[in-house]
Amino acid sequence: MELSVIPSMSARSGLKILIGCLLLSSLAWTPAGAQAISLTPFVAPLNDFAELGFIVPTDVAVEAESLNDKNYTEGRYLVASLLLNESRVFLYLLYPCQPPEVQLDAEGLKDLIEVFDPTLNETIYSPAPLNITDRSAIWGQIGNYVLVAHQPSNQTVSIVFIDENVTETVVEYLLGSLEITVNENATLLSPGYCESALGAGSAVPEAAAETPAPEVATNETAAPSETVATTEPEVAPSDAVGATAPVEPVQNASGTSVEKTQADLAAIKDQFQQKFGLKV
Repeated sequence: MELSVIPSMSARSGLKILIGCLLLSSLAWTPAGAQAISLTPFVAPLNDFAELGFIVPTDVAVEAESLNDKNYTEGRYLVASLLLNESRVFLYLLYPCQPPEVQLDAEGLKDLIEVFDPTLNETIYSPAPLNITDRSAIWGQIGNYVLVAHQPSNQTVSIVFIDENVTETVVEYLLGSLEITVNENATLLSPGYCESALGAGSAVPEAAAETPAPEVATNETAAPSETVATTEPEVAPSDAVGATAPVEPVQNASGTSVEKTQADLAAIKDQFQQKFGLKV
């Protein structure tokens, strides 16, 4: 499947309002005489299932890598990968066979994404509040990625993994403008799929194989960029992708001492403060 990220010259009204708010905020925070940041909105259709929208500074090169749909033990999911100035971002959109139907609290979100991938229970979460398009989100760090999870709709859950090399400014604009609009009339769950998957009591077969990376429009004339071969991670981005080095999983054996756990937590807090200026 192909993922096309297109700089939107006619952004949706919500994004236009958000651009205005961000510009006003940046002007309010910018010292006298300094130049305001130029912003560019991007829109990426996720086939017929959803649309991804976000805003980043104009000097950020946005490149789409791949879009695939796959199975997990209790549902199906879309996974898209992007490069922001050559630093990778993964977006997972989960379609659980037993959707929550309501907005979950933080603990409910954690439980649901850990059903998707049990290794996500190693995430060190921040207590600082975060909203994505007026919906509560949870966020933290796992391995070399910042994790952000929320519900774009009551039937779906998104998980975004942002490489720690993405700069603070880009992370702020990306999360401040992130919008995932789910098509309520379409679903990855084909008739009979959930009955078969849940009845089996084990992992369902893998979905379609990896497809070549798509072309990416990089300016107003929508000129295609070079394609990039990439291997999608099975679930969370813990394996090597393309030519990038593998991400070491977070280890937390049952015999881990309290002192080591506290030391690891303190180190993560320092990373958040140094990287994003946040006190966790």
